[in-house]
Amino acid sequence: MAEDEATKKKKSEDEESSEGSSGGKRKLILLVVGAILLLGIGIGAGFFVGNMTADDPDSAESAEVDEEDDEDSDRKKKDDRHNIYITVGKLLAAVEHNGSTRYIQAEVDLVGYEKSVMDDAQHNVPALRNRLLLLFSSQDFDQVRTIAGRERLRVESLKAVNDVLELGPKGDRVEDVYFTAFVIQ
Repeated sequence: MAEDEATKKKKSEDEESSEGSSGGKRKLILLVVGAILLLGIGIGAGFFVGNMTADDPDSAESAEVDEEDDEDSDRKKKDDRHNIYITVGKLLAAVEHNGSTRYIQAEVDLVGYEKSVMDDAQHNVPALRNRLLLLFSSQDFDQVRTIAGRERLRVESLKAVNDVLELGPKGDRVEDVYFTAFVIQ
């Protein structure tokens, strides 16, 4: 009799575990099918909306897309050219501030696209360093402490570099100046 009860107990446990695993598998299948359906609906909606705006060339949205395409083509033209970097090096300039001497230290790099311009810049690094040191030492220390003041100094540095190289504001020129390190004390 004890064996019959033990056997019945084992059979009932086996039935419960098979029902539980069957229910878990069913839930998993339903979740996977639901996820696939939602993904399909999302892709279909995306194609539908994408084709709607492409078919109507007079819409404001397609005009915006055309403008973005023009901007992208301009960017692509610039991106097709390779950036050429020149390191001017670390500059240390003394600045007068409220009767004491303060310092501006910056590491300066130049970037351009034309090899001939950047070769000329590399050849004239001593003249560029001189001009940038004079520019840095003439700065108002309080202004250089702000981000706006540093940005103004960066723009002035670009103009000074192109002036030293006798390059105009457009065409073949050094495109930008980067401060890769900037410390004031």
